[in-house]
Amino acid sequence: MRMKLFGAAALLLLMMGGIITLTRPANQARAENALQNVPRLEGVNIYFTEAGGEASRFDRSDAGISRFAGLLRQLGAKLYTLEWRTGFPMDADLIVIAGPQSDFTPDQIARLWAYVNNGGRLLLLANPVVETQRSALPPSSGLFQLMWSDFGLRALGDLLINDQRGSETDDPDGVITAFTTTNVSTQHPITNGVEGELAFFGARSLEVDASIQSFIVTPLVFAAPDFYGETDFARFTREGVLEYNIGTDIAPGSRAVAGAFEDPRTNSRMVLIGDADFARNGAGFLTAPRYSAAFVYPSNVRFMVNAVSWLADAEPITLTFPPPGPTETPTVTPTPTETRTPTPDPQAAATAAPSAGG
Repeated sequence: MRMKLFGAAALLLLMMGGIITLTRPANQARAENALQNVPRLEGVNIYFTEAGGEASRFDRSDAGISRFAGLLRQLGAKLYTLEWRTGFPMDADLIVIAGPQSDFTPDQIARLWAYVNNGGRLLLLANPVVETQRSALPPSSGLFQLMWSDFGLRALGDLLINDQRGSETDDPDGVITAFTTTNVSTQHPITNGVEGELAFFGARSLEVDASIQSFIVTPLVFAAPDFYGETDFARFTREGVLEYNIGTDIAPGSRAVAGAFEDPRTNSRMVLIGDADFARNGAGFLTAPRYSAAFVYPSNVRFMVNAVSWLADAEPITLTFPPPGPTETPTVTPTPTETRTPTPDPQAAATAAPSAGG
């Protein structure tokens, strides 16, 4: 049922169809003709949740994920909105949850868990739990408790920061929450072709148990080693008080910020990313000029499309983008990153993150 994706030469036309509306029939016909021989995601049904304030695939503003959704649509996938009240459709090949602003109800968790455990595929982007959000998937969430006990993967209750206040070489008032990284596991299909910097705009760290077991859990992307997980960032926003507390905060040291789960017994797969801005129009999918196909962070786009292709059992996708122009607002300033690393040894990765924050 899955069709192979590809066609680097036709990508610009793909993106024009997904991000720029072609109003002239002649242009539309040329784009469609160019895509006739491009392998696609035909037959793949992708459902997006929106009941919890998630980023919307219909939202073309900076807060939406219409560019991500538009690319998937042009590759042939059929996109729908998940209706929680009527149960999960039998034809769902993938469910996307992009940054919920509130926790799931017990009934929603039960339905989602039944879907995943019966061979379902889930792409979940979960923002850090900070004061501006309404308990959006805290580590104590029933969903993350189930994920940790059954899958060995969950998000922690922190915000990764690099506290550079008082530094002689940096802004003395600087508390950095946005970062770029090239530190990825290289032996997973999702990181195939991801050669440049991945941009995060406020990420929570993941707890990953990659020890040898009946399923496979892989940490995919890591923050720079000088970032630690602050578990009480709300106090900093209120009082300006910020300090690293041993035993409460998450220790620095290349914290995982994206991970993948696979169970060959049930054919279940999941990808978890600790930052919903990673795929938003105005952040990870930012383009320059605006509404063009020139992505400022093309590796974010490659990672997301690779994640979908892996979750949907499609072949890896080779993407080529035009170089971006100047942006209207400052882009993420790269912070020191480690070099690309191979997939960690299973025994060494078994302690990829401590259990603090849960």
